[in-house]
Amino acid sequence: MSAFSDLEAAGKYKEAIALLQQNPTYDANYFFNLGVLFGKDQQAGLAVAYLEKSNHLRPHDPEILKNLKIAQPQLKQQLLDNKAQITELDGASNSLEKFADRIQQDEILGVIGLVMLIVSLLWIRAYLKTRNITKTFLKPSGWFGALAVVLSFAFYGVHRAGSSNPPALLLMKQPLRSGPGMNYPEIVSLDAGIKVRMVGSSITLNETEGWQKIRYNHDLTAWIPLSSLLPL
Repeated sequence: MSAFSDLEAAGKYKEAIALLQQNPTYDANYFFNLGVLFGKDQQAGLAVAYLEKSNHLRPHDPEILKNLKIAQPQLKQQLLDNKAQITELDGASNSLEKFADRIQQDEILGVIGLVMLIVSLLWIRAYLKTRNITKTFLKPSGWFGALAVVLSFAFYGVHRAGSSNPPALLLMKQPLRSGPGMNYPEIVSLDAGIKVRMVGSSITLNETEGWQKIRYNHDLTAWIPLSSLLPL
C-alpha cells in the first residue's frame, strides 16, 4: 500500500487508480479510495459513483459523506458547463425510493427487533399484574404496544416498496436505447455519476452482452449495457 500512497502523494492519480484496481476488494474502503482519487483526478462522475457505492456499504460515515458533498456539486456544475442532456443527479427516484436509499434494511430490522422486545416486556409486565389477556391489551400500554408494532411493520413495508427498483449509477457517458441492443435507436445520453433505477432483471444477448432496462427520469425508461452500471 506504500506504493499507492506514494503515487497519490505525488499527484499521480491515474497511476494510483490503476494500482488500486489491480487488487480490488469491493468493500467500502476500496470504493471510497477510488472515489477520492477520481475526484482528485477531476473525474467528478466517477467520484460520485464510487463514493455513493461506499456510502451504501457503510452508511452515515462522516468522511464518505463529506467527500460526497464535495463531489456532487462539482458533477452538477460539470454537467451544466458541458450542456448535458440531463443535469439532474437523481431525477429517476421518487420520494419513496429516496427514502429507501437513505435507510438500510438491516437498520429497519434492528428497529423492529428492538420495538418487539420493548413491547413484549410491556405486555408481560401488564399481564403479570392482571393475569387477564383481555385486560392486558385494553390497558394503554397494550394499545401503544400494538400501535408501535403496526407502525414498525408499515415502515418496513414502505422501505420494501421503495426498494423494488434498485438504484445504480453510470460509470461512463452512455447513450440510452429504446431496446436491448446496439441496433435500437438512441433516446438520450447520460453522463457518469447519474443515478438511475433498475427495472426488472437484466437480459443477455449472444451469451456475452448484458443489457438492463432502467428508469432514468420520472416514468421514462430505456435500455443500457449492464457493464455501464454500478449497482448499489
